[in-house]
Amino acid sequence: MTTGNPWAAILAGHGDAVAVRDDAGTALSYADVLALRARFDATLGRRSLVFLRTANSAVSVAAWLALLASDHATLAIEHDLAPERLAALVDLYRPDAIIDPETTITPGPGGTALHPDLSVLLSTSGSTGSPKLARFTAAALLANAAAIADYLGLTAAERPFLALPTSYSYGMSVINSHALVGACIEVTAHGVMQAGFWDGLKNRAATSLSGVPFHYDAIRRLGLDRLATPTLITLTQAGGKLPAPVAAKYAEWAAANGRRFITMYGQTEAGPRLTWLPPEYLASHAGAIGVPIPGVTIDLIAADGSVITEPGVSGEMRCSSPAIMMGYAQGAADLARGDELGGVLMTGDLASRDEAGILSITSRASRMIKLFGTRVNLDDIDAQLARMDVPGVSFGQDDQLRVLVEAGDTETVRAALIAAFSFPPRGLMVKAVASLPRASSGKLLYGALGQAWEAAT
Repeated sequence: MTTGNPWAAILAGHGDAVAVRDDAGTALSYADVLALRARFDATLGRRSLVFLRTANSAVSVAAWLALLASDHATLAIEHDLAPERLAALVDLYRPDAIIDPETTITPGPGGTALHPDLSVLLSTSGSTGSPKLARFTAAALLANAAAIADYLGLTAAERPFLALPTSYSYGMSVINSHALVGACIEVTAHGVMQAGFWDGLKNRAATSLSGVPFHYDAIRRLGLDRLATPTLITLTQAGGKLPAPVAAKYAEWAAANGRRFITMYGQTEAGPRLTWLPPEYLASHAGAIGVPIPGVTIDLIAADGSVITEPGVSGEMRCSSPAIMMGYAQGAADLARGDELGGVLMTGDLASRDEAGILSITSRASRMIKLFGTRVNLDDIDAQLARMDVPGVSFGQDDQLRVLVEAGDTETVRAALIAAFSFPPRGLMVKAVASLPRASSGKLLYGALGQAWEAAT
């Protein structure tokens, strides 16, 4: 199968350079990636919808790149996604094939029509396995990867140390942007609290590290001297707002040690990066999201639809970018749809600009939080509670998912939600109340949930 996908020629241009290496020392070249693509094509036989179950291994990352450079449409999911969630996705989207982390191909039900431009599907809610997906062209992801490579100054000499999952848009963007320039991605399955993580960071001569707020808060607690690896020059952070005092601490450390600490903002629907805070602004603007990345324009929109021009006034961010998704999918029929957004995304986040043009988030307009870097749609949690026949509601803030229930054992409910969504246990708490706060109409009073939580047992 031949492909007009721009990624194919890009990867071919890197020849036998090592593309990815893992904890076991397994190393695969860009030529190996293209050979894997040829094997997938030969087995699948035609353009297909593929579910790729990813893991942090060399062969799994190579499989992602092979499919990215193919004519197939791919949904990347975690290999340990709860079985019932995977089954629901298979029933809803009917993939032609499911590829596991060792690249074994299992036939799926098939029969889904695909738009000619559709290349990648990304979950809008990370590891929850939400049926709502963002649809992308290969060119959109290439545009975002090129912008990232531009503002970070990436070259083939980079060796990013990657612990983030491929199925997470941030992890995917690290892979894509470094593959674009022919770098070697040093992938690890170790977590930041494990000795193997720090041994790998040093022994594999990592040049950069990417993490979400949880990672950098954990590193701060462990001691920033852990980052003393001589080759480590750049640290990037996305996946939620890093508290300003923590960001300021890293700014101080980076300045004292000749390193770069770069905070970024994005959304899965944007492919995913939208803004970055240049290091020279970090000390004076800790907590800000910075300026648009190359190719992105951001307008702040008032409630009446007008564009806000004065500094210090909040409005919803409207982003224009060649990397914006084609639109959402909530079922198989949506995969045949074309571009519905025209490169423009209303983010649902409210922000303001200061006199220097630096953007800062002021509030979030949608029912979304980020749980240790994973985007969580609270409506998905409420729907699961309904399926469990448990009267309840979810709310909270980044890294603090809270659930109030009117019935059922709280520990049982908590365990069921953790199992259903693969949530990190430390991020979820459940409390019981006699009744949820409601208006006389019966409508739930979301603004009163915090007070009810504090009064609950």
